[in-house]
Amino acid sequence: MKRVIVTGLLVLFCFLLQTSVCHWFAFGGIIPNLLVILVASCGFMHGEIPGMITGFACGFLLDIFSAYGGATGNGDMIGFFALLYLLCGYLNGKFEQLFYPEDITFPLLMITASDLAINFCCYIVMFLFRARLDIRYYFVHIMLPEAVYTIVIAFVFYPLFLWISKRVEKTDRGSIE
Repeated sequence: MKRVIVTGLLVLFCFLLQTSVCHWFAFGGIIPNLLVILVASCGFMHGEIPGMITGFACGFLLDIFSAYGGATGNGDMIGFFALLYLLCGYLNGKFEQLFYPEDITFPLLMITASDLAINFCCYIVMFLFRARLDIRYYFVHIMLPEAVYTIVIAFVFYPLFLWISKRVEKTDRGSIE
């Protein structure tokens, strides 16, 4: 029960941080995607189901408040980000067996792959279907800078999420014994 409450608070914290504070630190309009860091971390730390639930919650918040750069402000794609982040959490949860808390390279690779995959899906739905075919421009000016910025920020947030997860697990074990 503690894990659910803590994860819910982390989702809310990351959402508020990404939609308000991160815009102050934008480079060329690019902000880090804290929700991808959280969803991917929750997925490979705790498995498919917690990753899916966390991903759905993050995507649902993005859908409701249209906070993803105003791209869905007209309401024509409600549920897109909920589904996208849910799949991100599920796919990261598939790699739970490969996760070792001491290794930081695997989580950073998974966070990078998740960010690039989410941005590629956004490109397909928001631009390719509307006959904007210049993927090279989108990759160089949006996808790659956001992935790099997200990884730089992940060096701070991922160890924090890992520490919180260990603390919650430790208190859960202490309450059982």
